[in-house]
Order: sequence, then C-alpha cells, then structure tokens
Amino acid sequence: MVNHLMMRTIESETHLWGEDFSPKLLRSIENIEFRGQHELGEIMTRGRYKGRAVPYGSCQLLVPKYVDITDSIFWMAEFIFLHKEKFEKAGATDIALWIFWKGIQGNMAFTAKEIKMIAKTNVPLCIDYLQIEGDKL
Repeated sequence: MVNHLMMRTIESETHLWGEDFSPKLLRSIENIEFRGQHELGEIMTRGRYKGRAVPYGSCQLLVPKYVDITDSIFWMAEFIFLHKEKFEKAGATDIALWIFWKGIQGNMAFTAKEIKMIAKTNVPLCIDYLQIEGDKL
C-alpha cells in the first residue's frame, strides 16, 4: 500500500499586505515563521521596485516545521482566526489563506473540521496545485 502523504506535500501560508502594514509589529506572535517580509518604504533589491522604496508592507507567515503535514491546513486557519485582529492592527488590509498542494495527483480533500475553521477566518482561500513527479517531492 502506498502512503498518500508520501505522494504529496501541503504548505499552508498566510499572506498579509497593506499600504500601512508593518510586519515587524507581528514579531511578538509566537510559533510562526516569516518569509518575504517587507516594511513600507524599504528599498528593494529585486523585482518590480528594485532600487526604490516599496509603497506597502507585506509578508508571508508559514506553518512551523513541528506541525504535522496532516494538521497544517487546520493549524494555519486557526492561527488566522486567533490573530486576525493583530494583523489588522498592524495595518494588514489584505489577508489570505494560501494552500499549496504539490504531488503526483491533483486530488484535494478537506475535512469538515478544516472547512469550518477556514470559514471562521472570513478571509479569501487561495489554492494552487503543482504537479510534481513522486521522486522530486
């Protein structure tokens, strides 16, 4: 029997953005990993604003590595639900739950518990599926 978890990976993230958003105001929140953190006015080293001040703040929040893959969607949805007010106080006006599903098959399934918690966040749910051969996962 093939373990379906070995055939796919799930990465859940929260994407935050705002014209007056400051990711550094969220540093006091425990058990979260940051990626792509940009403060309003920061001089960018690449991309669209290379060499110029970025006119917004943004970051992605990642599920900690200690969270099991089978719990990552619920964990991130609950994290958003618990901390959404802090995100908004830090200036985030766009908050989205992203789920990146990678694997050799495109089947996706959510538990009733996950669906209920995702709905409680009241933020957009974005899903991207990337087909990857099993030996490259």
